Amino acid sequence: MFGDKFYKRLNKLMPWQQTVFCLALSERMYPNYCLYAESTGQGDVALIREALDTLWRYETEKGMQVDLSSILEKIEALMPDPTKEECYGAYPALDACITLATAYNSIVFRLGDEATDASQTSLGTVVGFLEIQRGEEIAEEELYEDELISSEMDFQVEILN
Repeated sequence: MFGDKFYKRLNKLMPWQQTVFCLALSERMYPNYCLYAESTGQGDVALIREALDTLWRYETEKGMQVDLSSILEKIEALMPDPTKEECYGAYPALDACITLATAYNSIVFRLGDEATDASQTSLGTVVGFLEIQRGEEIAEEELYEDELISSEMDFQVEILN
Protein backbone atom coordinates (compact mmCIF):
# COMPACT_ATOMS: atom_id res chain seq x y z
CA MET A 1 0.00 0.00 0.00
CA PHE A 2 2.81 2.39 0.77
CA GLY A 3 4.92 3.47 -2.14
CA ASP A 4 8.42 2.23 -2.80
CA LYS A 5 9.83 5.34 -1.14
CA PHE A 6 8.37 4.38 2.24
CA TYR A 7 9.65 0.80 2.09
CA LYS A 8 13.08 1.88 0.85
CA ARG A 9 13.35 4.17 3.87
CA LEU A 10 12.21 1.35 6.17
CA ASN A 11 14.77 -1.05 4.75
CA LYS A 12 17.56 1.50 5.23
CA LEU A 13 16.91 1.71 8.97
CA MET A 14 19.68 0.47 11.21
CA PRO A 15 18.91 -2.89 12.86
CA TRP A 16 18.00 -1.36 16.23
CA GLN A 17 15.69 1.10 14.45
CA GLN A 18 13.95 -1.75 12.65
CA THR A 19 13.43 -3.44 16.00
CA VAL A 20 11.97 -0.29 17.54
CA PHE A 21 9.65 0.14 14.54
CA CYS A 22 8.45 -3.46 14.97
CA LEU A 23 7.99 -3.00 18.71
CA ALA A 24 5.99 0.19 18.21
CA LEU A 25 3.63 -1.65 15.86
CA SER A 26 3.50 -4.55 18.34
CA GLU A 27 2.41 -2.14 21.07
CA ARG A 28 -0.32 -0.80 18.83
CA MET A 29 -1.51 -4.33 18.03
CA TYR A 30 -1.29 -5.61 21.62
CA PRO A 31 -4.92 -4.66 22.43
CA ASN A 32 -6.03 -6.96 19.59
CA TYR A 33 -4.45 -9.88 21.43
CA CYS A 34 -5.96 -8.73 24.72
CA LEU A 35 -9.45 -8.56 23.24
CA TYR A 36 -9.07 -12.02 21.73
CA ALA A 37 -7.84 -13.51 25.01
CA GLU A 38 -10.59 -11.79 26.99
CA SER A 39 -13.38 -12.82 24.65
CA THR A 40 -12.29 -16.44 24.17
CA GLY A 41 -10.58 -17.24 27.46
CA GLN A 42 -7.56 -18.41 25.46
CA GLY A 43 -4.05 -17.06 25.27
CA ASP A 44 -2.04 -15.35 27.96
CA VAL A 45 -2.06 -11.56 27.98
CA ALA A 46 0.51 -11.38 30.78
CA LEU A 47 3.06 -13.43 28.85
CA ILE A 48 2.63 -11.35 25.70
CA ARG A 49 3.00 -8.18 27.80
CA GLU A 50 6.11 -9.64 29.43
CA ALA A 51 7.60 -10.48 26.03
CA LEU A 52 6.93 -6.94 24.79
CA ASP A 53 8.40 -5.35 27.91
CA THR A 54 11.45 -7.59 27.82
CA LEU A 55 12.20 -6.78 24.18
CA TRP A 56 11.79 -3.05 24.91
CA ARG A 57 14.18 -3.32 27.86
CA TYR A 58 16.62 -5.33 25.76
CA GLU A 59 16.68 -2.48 23.24
CA THR A 60 16.98 0.31 25.81
CA GLU A 61 19.14 -1.07 28.65
CA LYS A 62 22.78 -1.61 27.83
CA GLY A 63 24.16 -4.98 28.81
CA MET A 64 20.80 -6.54 29.60
CA GLN A 65 21.03 -10.32 29.53
CA VAL A 66 17.96 -12.17 28.37
CA ASP A 67 17.17 -15.58 26.93
CA LEU A 68 15.72 -14.40 23.64
CA SER A 69 14.91 -17.91 22.40
CA SER A 70 12.62 -18.48 25.39
CA ILE A 71 10.73 -15.30 24.46
CA LEU A 72 10.12 -16.56 20.94
CA GLU A 73 8.98 -19.94 22.28
CA LYS A 74 6.45 -18.17 24.52
CA ILE A 75 5.15 -16.05 21.65
CA GLU A 76 4.84 -19.03 19.32
CA ALA A 77 3.02 -21.08 21.96
CA LEU A 78 0.44 -18.31 22.37
CA MET A 79 -0.28 -17.79 18.67
CA PRO A 80 -3.90 -18.56 17.92
CA ASP A 81 -4.78 -20.70 14.92
CA PRO A 82 -7.59 -18.87 13.13
CA THR A 83 -8.43 -21.96 11.09
CA LYS A 84 -9.43 -23.69 14.33
CA GLU A 85 -11.26 -20.73 15.83
CA GLU A 86 -14.79 -19.54 15.33
CA CYS A 87 -14.14 -15.91 16.14
CA TYR A 88 -12.66 -13.32 13.83
CA GLY A 89 -10.50 -11.98 16.71
CA ALA A 90 -8.05 -14.83 16.26
CA TYR A 91 -6.77 -13.17 13.06
CA PRO A 92 -5.76 -9.81 14.58
CA ALA A 93 -4.42 -11.65 17.65
CA LEU A 94 -2.27 -13.83 15.40
CA ASP A 95 -1.06 -10.73 13.56
CA ALA A 96 -0.10 -9.16 16.90
CA CYS A 97 1.95 -12.26 17.76
CA ILE A 98 3.55 -12.34 14.31
CA THR A 99 4.58 -8.70 14.60
CA LEU A 100 6.06 -9.35 18.04
CA ALA A 101 7.94 -12.38 16.67
CA THR A 102 9.16 -10.15 13.84
CA ALA A 103 10.60 -7.76 16.45
CA TYR A 104 12.40 -10.74 17.97
CA ASN A 105 13.72 -11.70 14.53
CA SER A 106 14.99 -8.17 13.97
CA ILE A 107 17.14 -8.54 17.09
CA VAL A 108 18.42 -12.05 16.46
CA PHE A 109 18.64 -12.43 12.69
CA ARG A 110 18.78 -8.84 11.45
CA LEU A 111 17.81 -9.65 7.87
CA GLY A 112 16.90 -6.04 7.13
CA ASP A 113 13.30 -6.52 6.05
CA GLU A 114 11.66 -7.01 9.44
CA ALA A 115 10.25 -3.47 9.59
CA THR A 116 8.65 -3.97 6.17
CA ASP A 117 7.20 -7.30 7.27
CA ALA A 118 5.76 -5.74 10.44
CA SER A 119 4.37 -2.80 8.45
CA GLN A 120 2.61 -5.07 5.99
CA THR A 121 1.24 -7.30 8.75
CA SER A 122 -0.17 -4.31 10.61
CA LEU A 123 -1.74 -2.89 7.47
CA GLY A 124 -3.13 -6.33 6.66
CA THR A 125 -4.82 -6.43 10.04
CA VAL A 126 -6.64 -3.19 9.32
CA VAL A 127 -7.59 -4.29 5.80
CA GLY A 128 -8.87 -7.61 7.15
CA PHE A 129 -11.00 -5.79 9.70
CA LEU A 130 -12.50 -3.54 7.04
CA GLU A 131 -13.25 -6.48 4.77
CA ILE A 132 -14.94 -8.43 7.55
CA GLN A 133 -17.01 -5.34 8.39
CA ARG A 134 -18.09 -4.86 4.80
CA GLY A 135 -18.44 -8.55 4.03
CA GLU A 136 -16.43 -8.26 0.84
CA GLU A 137 -12.93 -7.77 -0.47
CA ILE A 138 -11.98 -4.13 -0.90
CA ALA A 139 -10.30 -2.85 -4.05
CA GLU A 140 -6.90 -1.29 -3.39
CA GLU A 141 -7.93 2.14 -4.66
CA GLU A 142 -10.82 2.15 -2.16
CA LEU A 143 -8.46 1.44 0.72
CA TYR A 144 -6.76 4.80 0.38
CA GLU A 145 -10.10 6.49 0.96
CA ASP A 146 -10.79 4.74 4.26
CA GLU A 147 -10.16 6.61 7.51
CA LEU A 148 -8.77 3.54 9.34
CA ILE A 149 -6.24 2.85 6.59
CA SER A 150 -5.28 6.51 6.48
CA SER A 151 -4.80 6.50 10.26
CA GLU A 152 -2.67 3.35 10.12
CA MET A 153 -0.49 4.77 7.37
CA ASP A 154 -0.09 8.08 9.21
CA PHE A 155 0.92 6.21 12.36
CA GLN A 156 3.56 4.21 10.51
CA VAL A 157 4.95 7.28 8.77
CA GLU A 158 5.14 9.04 12.13
CA ILE A 159 7.09 6.12 13.63
CA LEU A 160 9.45 6.14 10.66
CA ASN A 161 10.01 9.89 10.93
